[in-house]
Amino acid sequence: PEGQVIALDAKMSVDDNALYKHPHLVAFREDSDEHAKAAREMGLSYVPLEGNVGCIVNGAGLAMATMDLIKHFGGEPANFLDIGGSSNPEKVSTAMRIILADPEVKAILINIFGGITRCDDVARGMLAAFETLDVRVPVVARLTGTNEKEAQEILSNSDAISPAETMDDAVKLVLEKAK
Repeated sequence: PEGQVIALDAKMSVDDNALYKHPHLVAFREDSDEHAKAAREMGLSYVPLEGNVGCIVNGAGLAMATMDLIKHFGGEPANFLDIGGSSNPEKVSTAMRIILADPEVKAILINIFGGITRCDDVARGMLAAFETLDVRVPVVARLTGTNEKEAQEILSNSDAISPAETMDDAVKLVLEKAK
């Protein structure tokens, strides 16, 4: 009848951090991006972008600073991927799998500032990823903080991972390798 409004289509966004308050909304989630779904299931924050430098970082602030530095030196980040405060090696391996699924990625930068996150666990996750995945792009790693010496020792036998001491060095190196 005249004067009535009928909703034929609707879309809404709900902050994942608020879903525990409304668990009934989870059933309405549209999981068309399998990589975003895999990231969410592992507790990773992942947003695909349009660049060619894959980023694995811990902490949103460091992730934003890393992407800013990539842009500052003339590159384009391919994603925002925050592994969070946990250093579960499986999370790192999942992060690598997600990034490697992007055909535009020409190099990967792993930038970890370990506080809660243990650098040695991240290093173990990196090696696990190399054992199980077809890593066809160069990988640069800057691991600093908790257990960084152990991480350096773990990665010392890997020719596939290029170490960097500073963020500037890491970004410059990954951009050189992405060419």
